[in-house]
Amino acid sequence: MILHKVLLFGPLRDKFGSNQIDVDMPENSTVEALLLKLEVDPNFVNVAVDDEIVEISMQLSTPSEIALLPPVSGG
Repeated sequence: MILHKVLLFGPLRDKFGSNQIDVDMPENSTVEALLLKLEVDPNFVNVAVDDEIVEISMQLSTPSEIALLPPVSGG
């Protein structure tokens, strides 16, 4: 298992009650698998791994900092 730091923004911060959580995932899991584990719709967020926007098919082979970025709204 690999421990990832997941940064949460906007409504996701409210959903999880924190701006950051740690998530254990099997080695070489995909970003999509992490989103499914967290019950986050992959169509709802952009994902940055170690400060780089990535596709959800990316494999997570090392401990990473993963930012879940929901759409921005406001006026």
